[in-house]
Amino acid sequence: MRDLLIRLDQRVDDGFKSMNEKLDAMNRRADGLDQRTEGIETRVRTLETWRSEVQGGAKGIGLGWKVGSAIFGAIAGILAWLGVQNVVAPTKPLAKQTETIERTIQVPR
Repeated sequence: MRDLLIRLDQRVDDGFKSMNEKLDAMNRRADGLDQRTEGIETRVRTLETWRSEVQGGAKGIGLGWKVGSAIFGAIAGILAWLGVQNVVAPTKPLAKQTETIERTIQVPR
């Protein structure tokens, strides 16, 4: 009887050791997942910060474009009011263009 109790005690001890090892492994995996999650959250926060900075810079560029366009328009208006004109020279001088287009039209009788 004593031998049966010793074997039973050994089996119970082995079962508890196995369960404790499995629980420890699960805790290690959970800790690893927590660390990965924290790393991902940190990256997301960094990207969100960067995105807001880029959006702010883009708004500044848009404002600069509008102000620059207004200044350019004002300068062009003042120059036009003063009578300054921009002349664009043709690519071929008009005197040298000797090509003519001929077309005969037949009138039905």
